[in-house]
Amino acid sequence: ASAFFFLSLSQFDKKWRTSVLVSGLITFIAAVHYFYMRDYWATFGESPTFFRYVDWVLTVPLMCLEFYLILKVAGAKQSLLWKMIIYSLIMLVTGYFGEVVDPSNAALWGFASGVAYFLIVYEIWIGEAAKLAKAAGGNTLAAHKI
Repeated sequence: ASAFFFLSLSQFDKKWRTSVLVSGLITFIAAVHYFYMRDYWATFGESPTFFRYVDWVLTVPLMCLEFYLILKVAGAKQSLLWKMIIYSLIMLVTGYFGEVVDPSNAALWGFASGVAYFLIVYEIWIGEAAKLAKAAGGNTLAAHKI
């Protein structure tokens, strides 16, 4: 996927190129981490929890950036970007705490992480992002749905 995004970058309309570049970065970062995590598992026989979270701390905010870049064409404000990035960081940090730092309170940390996750889902499906995509229609709406 990364090769496709990077090699076909010039084929896209100029307004979509940054978005396509970010997609390539997301898939490249994920690929590198997942190959490394596979090797970690094969070597040590245990889940590479720390490395999963490193991957997510990089790729999830980039995915939020991706939504913003798609919707920027429709008039999205930077406040939408920052809101989604903050939600994603809350989701990831509280998830990590529940899994690694304070597993005796995993349910509480998981609840906090889940609330942040559902706030992101709300923004995308019902909230500001969904409204902007629907108002823009056409390619913007199609890209948002994908």
